[in-house]
Amino acid sequence: MDCKNRFDEEKFNQMEKEVLEEVMNNSKSMIETFKFRMIYGLNIKKDKMNKTLDGLNKFRKKNWDSKLSRTEAYKKYLNLY
Repeated sequence: MDCKNRFDEEKFNQMEKEVLEEVMNNSKSMIETFKFRMIYGLNIKKDKMNKTLDGLNKFRKKNWDSKLSRTEAYKKYLNLY
């Protein structure tokens, strides 16, 4: 009975909504990443792409704040542009 009181249908629905929202956000991000890489890959030479990726990785390592939540870190990271 005690367990039933802690986990009712309303809490389950709220949890389900949050999980589905997170899944949708991740799916959209992945699709945008694929889209960007496909367009970018068609319009740039391989040596230039490798140089850009190396620079991007260095930038991320230098500016990523691991003390923040992932969402807040992305916001901070995007504001650097």
